[in-house]
Amino acid sequence: MNKLYFFIIWTFSCQLTFGQTKLCILGTSHVETDKIKGEDYVKAFNKFKPEIILYEADTILDIRNSLKGLEGAIEFKSIHNYLKSKPKTQILPYDWTGKRGFMAKNNYWTRIDSVGKVFNAYFSAGQADKLSLTTFEAFSDLKIAESEIDYEDLETLNKPYVRKLVELKSKWEYRKFLDLANTNDTLKKIVPILQMAQDYWNIRNREMAQNILNIVNQYPNKRILVQTGNAHKYYLYNELETKQKDNNFTIVEYWEKK
Repeated sequence: MNKLYFFIIWTFSCQLTFGQTKLCILGTSHVETDKIKGEDYVKAFNKFKPEIILYEADTILDIRNSLKGLEGAIEFKSIHNYLKSKPKTQILPYDWTGKRGFMAKNNYWTRIDSVGKVFNAYFSAGQADKLSLTTFEAFSDLKIAESEIDYEDLETLNKPYVRKLVELKSKWEYRKFLDLANTNDTLKKIVPILQMAQDYWNIRNREMAQNILNIVNQYPNKRILVQTGNAHKYYLYNELETKQKDNNFTIVEYWEKK
């Protein structure tokens, strides 16, 4: 009886350990740098050994067979090269399918460009109060720190402290500027544009996280790697971290032996 009991416990333990999806969210630099080349992503894939790779696109691309029109995309090139030695790896898009429609409907880039012009005029005219100057100085410091980290190696780019730094920078970029504009008579005219930018950021990231979760549930007990621009990683991590237990998956970094 004791032997049967221990066998059942051991079997259950093995199921928990090995019969669970492993999810790696790999933050990327989007471009090659002095310390991050295309082959570094392939090395990361080889360490994690994904059965499924999710790439940051809103539609299926023929990355497996061709890079026509995508030659400058380091992430797509690295997947293409990895598939040469691991052709059975499944690849899927996970980006928000509504992002293009949102941008077109809201004349996104034209309105975003106008925000920069308003801020430049505001500071050039010497109208900025102490709060405005402090807000911009804090954001500039965070942006510089983030830019410096972008030129470190791939493992550093994916460290938890970097994830928290990018989260803080995004908080200032979206929420703090919106708070500032709401309390400043000169900047109030750009509040709708800043709100639109924040809505786009939040909706897109939530949709991306939900799409990833849908794939996790559709393909249980797999090793799934998500390639994402590093600005998104903290959001996807935060959204998915609390859903691990209920959806039977574990978030790991590519270098972890799990």
